[in-house]
Amino acid sequence: MIIKFIYNKIKDKKCWHRYNKFIKENKTVWGISRRIKQIITIKQVDFVMNVKGIINAYNKVFKISPPIIRGYIVTTPFSMINDNEKFKENESVIFYSIYTPNPSVVLAHEIFHIYFEKYTKRKIPNYNETKEYFTVIMNDIFGKEVSGGYPKHQKIREKILKVWQKTHSIDECIKIIKK
Repeated sequence: MIIKFIYNKIKDKKCWHRYNKFIKENKTVWGISRRIKQIITIKQVDFVMNVKGIINAYNKVFKISPPIIRGYIVTTPFSMINDNEKFKENESVIFYSIYTPNPSVVLAHEIFHIYFEKYTKRKIPNYNETKEYFTVIMNDIFGKEVSGGYPKHQKIREKILKVWQKTHSIDECIKIIKK
């Protein structure tokens, strides 16, 4: 699967609005202070990424069909998925931040969120934060630390990883959150 990332000024502004709203409401990003202003303006840029290996790995974990993924390049400090709007079963968007140094790791992280979103249909307690807890599973899938997580999430991530390593069942891991 190939994802083409394009720049769209309207999508970039929308992403900044979402980011600033999150910071205003929470003061930090789950323990990481990131109050910055836009310093880069993009006129035109695009790139493609082959994510077939990532998709194949997640198909084994979630056992669901992969959604269509569109990509946009943004100037926000973080990459993110479009999960602040109405849930779409077969389509998702990745907003890829130009500040992210390792595209394959970032895309693995964001695509994990997409699969988690589709698998849970967001019907899980505290979905926005919970999707971040579960990226700890990526470390086991890829055999190295690709997701360090946020400071405030470390204890729950440890619990999820222990259950995952024991069962390799996403459903067993979700039970931890539903308790």
